[in-house]
Amino acid sequence: MAEPQHLETDSPQASEAWAKALAATLRPGDILALEGELGAGKTTLVRGLAAGLGIDPSLVSSPTFAIMNEYEGTGSTLVHIDAYRLNSPDELAALGWERLIVDPTVIIAVEWPSRVEGALPPHRTTTIALEHAGEHARAITLTPPRGWTTCPTTSQPVPPDSPTWPFIDQRAQLADLYGWFVGKHTISRPIDPEDQDPAATQ
Repeated sequence: MAEPQHLETDSPQASEAWAKALAATLRPGDILALEGELGAGKTTLVRGLAAGLGIDPSLVSSPTFAIMNEYEGTGSTLVHIDAYRLNSPDELAALGWERLIVDPTVIIAVEWPSRVEGALPPHRTTTIALEHAGEHARAITLTPPRGWTTCPTTSQPVPPDSPTWPFIDQRAQLADLYGWFVGKHTISRPIDPEDQDPAATQ
């Protein structure tokens, strides 16, 4: 899996411009999970995505009460979901979620994705986390979708939607944990005192 990317923007306009550039790399079927506290700039990013997809960004507003807005772009549709008021992934069904995730023209941006996390397929979901880095600055971390990997215990291929990823199953996961307990695994450098829990060294 590709490593997370980190960057910092110094204004809402810079965040929107970054999202506009990101939109050029998206394909129908992609899902963006937008994480961040209130006021972090999630809707600002969606405006940038809209601009990059040929949609008037002034039309974009946070769908806090509507829960979902759809915007027709050039060759694709941007679906903007605010899951803050949802209590489980099952509540997405009322929005036509099953239709959306198989629609070959749709790109989905989900605010508060933790509320519906189980519904977002990991092999199609890019996570974008925003944090305040100043009054107008934002630290952005982009984590690409989870891909197929090799189980470190069994060397078998593991699909991205496996509930025990990167392990093939729970047995392999427990075997790896046991390996740490019995000293099978080692770390690449000595443990410094500051790495340890202060309470454990007193």
